Amino acid sequence: MPSPISSPYWPQLEALRQDFLNTRLTDLFRQQPNRFQQYSGYCQDLFIDYSKHFVDQRVMTALLGLAEQQQLTTAIQRLARAEPLTSGLQTIPYTALRDKALTPTSIAGEDISSLIRDNLFKMERICSEVRSWRWRGLSDKPIADVVTLGVGGAANDAEAVHKALGAYQTNSIRIHFVSNGDSDHFRQLLNQLQPDTTLFIISSKSFATQETIANAQLAREWVLQQSRTDTALQRHFIAITGNKAAALEFGVGEQCILAVWDWLPGRYSLWTAAGLPVALAIGMERFVEFLAGAHVMDRHFLTTEPARNFPVILALLGVWYTNFWQASNHALLPYHESLELLPALVQHCLMEANGKSIDLAGHPVAYQTAPVIWGTAGNSSQHTYFQLLHQGTHTIPADFIAVAREPVAGAQHQNLMQCLAQSEALMLGNQGETPPSNQTASNPAINDQVLPGNKPSTSIIMKQLTPGTLGQLLALYEHIAFTRAIIWNINPFTHWGTELSKRYGNDFSAQPHAHDPSTLGLLQVFKQWNQETDTQELHSPREEPSYYF
Repeated sequence: MPSPISSPYWPQLEALRQDFLNTRLTDLFRQQPNRFQQYSGYCQDLFIDYSKHFVDQRVMTALLGLAEQQQLTTAIQRLARAEPLTSGLQTIPYTALRDKALTPTSIAGEDISSLIRDNLFKMERICSEVRSWRWRGLSDKPIADVVTLGVGGAANDAEAVHKALGAYQTNSIRIHFVSNGDSDHFRQLLNQLQPDTTLFIISSKSFATQETIANAQLAREWVLQQSRTDTALQRHFIAITGNKAAALEFGVGEQCILAVWDWLPGRYSLWTAAGLPVALAIGMERFVEFLAGAHVMDRHFLTTEPARNFPVILALLGVWYTNFWQASNHALLPYHESLELLPALVQHCLMEANGKSIDLAGHPVAYQTAPVIWGTAGNSSQHTYFQLLHQGTHTIPADFIAVAREPVAGAQHQNLMQCLAQSEALMLGNQGETPPSNQTASNPAINDQVLPGNKPSTSIIMKQLTPGTLGQLLALYEHIAFTRAIIWNINPFTHWGTELSKRYGNDFSAQPHAHDPSTLGLLQVFKQWNQETDTQELHSPREEPSYYF
């Protein structure tokens, strides 16, 4: 694929950006009375409105032309068929993970559809046994708590989905997530649990991730304090890993090991074995609905022409703002407390897939790629950093996500109205209003209450928050990540930065001499303060400096 800046559409888009310098979004609505209808629509159980963006037919034509120049349609077809994107670059057919038909799909001659099916069968068996209380702990009691130990896609993504689908969870099992190396935090959790009714899920592809394995060893000792029998660990540990030998050596029973494959990046593992905590919480039948929802979005992405393809359109908007408006940030603002962790999940998806500076030919890119994705639940955060969104100097496109229907009628009415009000206020500002001034006889008016508006945003309305619609939403963002990668001519499936930080962490004890002077100095401070034994010095009151005169 060529570099996007070599496309004739690139300078066209640069020129179009200049045309919008003095344009207001409200002007676009006046010029196009049917603008909302033209730039919005239903995408399965989602309604997507991108009319509050600086786009017109000229911009969309140029963006779609850029996509064609970058061979996007061909890349999508190769994704569907699990064919290499370029010579030597294997496509990761993540859509196969939720294909109910289990269409035969091969990577390097291996049929991965059978691997996916076998994992789903194992998940179904485990879910059935644990949720029906047939799975018994070391004292023959049923499992009451499940603790997932992992980091990144191995746990954090599952935690976000688990929280989002709280309305569908069983009351008989409590699900917990430990995704950091803070042993004190983990011990506090263990103090609330019982060894004979707790099941641990060790989620680590390598079975060597420092934080995860340290916590797993602590959990192992905790269980073995109550029973030293050979079967104790097999009753209380499940491993989700690509290192079966290490899991067996740890003491996990072979029937309790679910596979993670080398070819699958962790951010896609949610759709298979790493989704086990979600399946235990909501039941395998509901988990299959989650997969089916993603598959519905997959079919839309894989079969719909780019001009009507919502993941493609939203990805192109991201390119438009990142490369031509110098928008280095993108806010994700769900107006539903259950979706509180969604921004972190999408952050993982987009920033890991698109955070690259080397193109597919191995050359440094000469343009910006992934914007910084951030956000929190809007209904609890709109009185904090929203000030910057409304009046700051940055261009920060925002995605507002709301839910139309709730099991309890009117339960989310206020959230939805707040969501709509915020996106409208970002566009309109307080232009036309006369804000009070700070004018006095001795001080001229300081007009610091002007809110300029003219801030772009996308609104995504979910029909209802169900496993199926959540699956559709997450798949939408996965396809956005893939599309942007193709436009930017980068590999969406690698994450060498994450791997490098892990490697550095593993080398700290082995090669203390190999670090830079700053790191060595910080290590020395850490060691010095941990070696101090004078409790009087550590705990006695110290003389505070005087700040008052």
